[in-house]
Amino acid sequence: MAQYETEEQQVEALKSWWKENGTAVIIGALLGVGALGGWRGWDWYQEKQAMNASDIFASVQEFMIAGDVASFQEQAEALRTEYASTPYAVLATLHEAKAQAEGGDLNAAAESLRWAIKHSARPSIRDVARIRLARVLVADRELDAAQAVIDEEFSEGYRSLVHEIQGDILILRGEPEQAKQAYDLALESARASGVEFLQMKRDDLGS
Repeated sequence: MAQYETEEQQVEALKSWWKENGTAVIIGALLGVGALGGWRGWDWYQEKQAMNASDIFASVQEFMIAGDVASFQEQAEALRTEYASTPYAVLATLHEAKAQAEGGDLNAAAESLRWAIKHSARPSIRDVARIRLARVLVADRELDAAQAVIDEEFSEGYRSLVHEIQGDILILRGEPEQAKQAYDLALESARASGVEFLQMKRDDLGS
């Protein structure tokens, strides 16, 4: 009898506990399942976004090769508007900035590069965009703005380019002696190849 009463008490205790906590347990379980489903849904969404952006970026490259500037810019804008969080939007904008600079629209190129800098999640891509922005600003004689860009911190691999741009700024400011020093630093930190033009700029200033 005592055993029966103990089991009965256990059943009653379980019923009482479930009455008090059962709803919370069910809600917790549903939330757990929902969170898992939401996480998988988010992964699927991100993958789909990346695939769509990749397709548009392929079109960007095709239009670039074909010289269809209007279509190229339209697709690049679509990437910035709908897929700004993907690296394809940044890469397309870098291509667009190059085309704008080559076409003489330096203001548009600078704005495109600033967009790429702001939206890139990769430090290496940001460094590339900042170097290009500094060059565009130098070409547009926006020397203070260009100086502000290269005064920021860059990774080690860009040291030579930063010194070279510093030299270009100093030349335009009429400071050839300081420019020599900047070009010498650029040559010291440059790789063995690809410095011919830099060397020509340094040689033009004499010994």
